[in-house]
Amino acid sequence: MNKTLKNYRQDLHRIPELGYEVYKTKAYITGILKQYDCEITEVCGTGICAYFHAKDPKKEIKNETIAFRSDMDGLPVREMTNKPYQSLHEGCMHACGHDGHMAMLLALAGEINQRLQTLSKNVLLIFQPAEETIGGAKDICDTEILKKYSVRKIYGFHLWPMLEKNAVGSRPNEFMAKSSEIDIEINGRSAHIACAEQRIDALAIGCRYVNDLYAMVKNELPEKEYRLLGFGRMTSGTARNVVSASTLLQGTLRCFHPDTFNFIISRMDEIAKSYEKVYSCTISISHTTGFPPVINDPKLFLEAKESLKRIQFSYP
Repeated sequence: MNKTLKNYRQDLHRIPELGYEVYKTKAYITGILKQYDCEITEVCGTGICAYFHAKDPKKEIKNETIAFRSDMDGLPVREMTNKPYQSLHEGCMHACGHDGHMAMLLALAGEINQRLQTLSKNVLLIFQPAEETIGGAKDICDTEILKKYSVRKIYGFHLWPMLEKNAVGSRPNEFMAKSSEIDIEINGRSAHIACAEQRIDALAIGCRYVNDLYAMVKNELPEKEYRLLGFGRMTSGTARNVVSASTLLQGTLRCFHPDTFNFIISRMDEIAKSYEKVYSCTISISHTTGFPPVINDPKLFLEAKESLKRIQFSYP
């Protein structure tokens, strides 16, 4: 098994592709799945679902399915590892572990196929493209493939180098936050540095505004309520001796609960309006909708935790 898993991972690492353009990856996965007793369905063009129908004659097989999901796409990164299995696609690399995720799901497919006669639940394996870009998960959900196969539980996983070797990390309830991209444009009035009375300094306003937003997020919400607002990019001005007429702030907002998200967006707008009155500037705020957070069902978490305790792992 370990050798097979390693081969899958290295094969897939050689052929990283982006977004929905994962044609070689799809062909590789389909070629392996066709060896097994499963129903293969193509979704969203390059996504793949493999359905295994449990056949244990001693157990009553209910019309419900457990699903496992993996992402498929790579990143626009040039690989410079010089490994024997280095990317063959210049400017593209599996730098986020999706090759490992797919390898694990393919190995699981082989294990399921050997145990069809003893399974009491049906299994659906989902290979999802466009995780890194435009939200391929939503597109797959919109096909109603989960409804078609009566999926009641779904497990996702991600390689995480910060964990100790051989460790599995998870938690009940909140696990991964909703993430939204924030763009804020501040418009003032340009003037020479020497002409203070003519200027509306968009750069100075931007600095004050960011500090006020950070203070708001820190002080106006319960301490235990997770939230993260940060700005990683600030673009402003044209010359060192000319007051900036416009400033662009780009950042991200992350939280678990919709009420928290809505509160922060509302307060950002309220603070912006107060700035417009005080400084005679204009401030426009835009943000992406983002995707829902991952909230682990506590019962499902405990079920997985107990199951993992019973597994004897072996490593090369």
